[in-house]
Amino acid sequence: MARRRFFSPSLCALALFLLVPSWARGSYLTEPKQLAAKGAKFTWEEAGSKSLKILVQYKDKDGKWKRANLGSGFLISPNGLFVTAYHVMKYCLKNRQREYGFSVSVDCSTEHPALQYRAQNGGREFEIELISHLTREDSTKGDIQTPDEIIKLRDFVIGRLKSPPGVRFPYWELTEFKKGSVDLAHPRADFELKPLVPPKRVFIAGYPRNSDFSIAHGFLNLADEHHRGYFAADIPVYASNYLEARGIPANTKWGIGVENNMSGGPVIDLSGSVIGVVVNGDARTAGILSLENFLETFFSRSAKPGVQPAVVLTPTKTPLYLRNGRDSDERR
Repeated sequence: MARRRFFSPSLCALALFLLVPSWARGSYLTEPKQLAAKGAKFTWEEAGSKSLKILVQYKDKDGKWKRANLGSGFLISPNGLFVTAYHVMKYCLKNRQREYGFSVSVDCSTEHPALQYRAQNGGREFEIELISHLTREDSTKGDIQTPDEIIKLRDFVIGRLKSPPGVRFPYWELTEFKKGSVDLAHPRADFELKPLVPPKRVFIAGYPRNSDFSIAHGFLNLADEHHRGYFAADIPVYASNYLEARGIPANTKWGIGVENNMSGGPVIDLSGSVIGVVVNGDARTAGILSLENFLETFFSRSAKPGVQPAVVLTPTKTPLYLRNGRDSDERR
């Protein structure tokens, strides 16, 4: 689609927004009626039941156990598979920073001698194991990242809630996408951010620091041409007449404020489909890695004898299987 009368922002301008902290702009919804008023085809209760609050227990200098909220996550299968950001789980992976693991089991309640991870869902608490992860170098580079780094790094992991046999969880059904959308052979290819045409209204669910379950909302307005991710940036990139022709007010406030500990939460469109995972942001800009990015990285469409699908895409009912080490070596 041709770009008509757009202003295309530079990476330097976007980097400035990401690297300079500022106060939140109040883009959070805090109750069900607000979500319904925005036209979402999913409910507040549904989003909450499929979301995770990820915490860590640690010993203070006196040897007493303390707790801290580290981030958010979301369920993608009835048996407790979930997605979150690598940097949320970095303490569990401290001794495995140079390793990648596919179809493994890293117990985050015992892996680190002084830390124990937990996830809360639906009023219950669960221990966590990590199933698939990349190396630290592949995943994240510190707490402050440029837009270039956010898109080229794959700051996500697949985990599982440890639960008794027979426990079933509410989960997000994941939408079919074009196979090979993300080129895993060149995950750090250079790119140009382009305006997303048209802008896409989304909701980001999770647990901000010291807060109950909340949902941020706004528009994605920039996209990586290689389908690896998006930004909701506080930069005007569309002409007024373009917006008005699509029923979007010309004075729309761009950018989605993302507070600490929202990392790892789902990015959901109006229809209720997950389109990505939020991995970075501040009060003005949210950085999102796409659905196809983490699915192409950790899942395969190739069936394996005696192995059940890990997730099933909708509406095609396409099964996806967790990659093992051999699959992943072939794609890296």
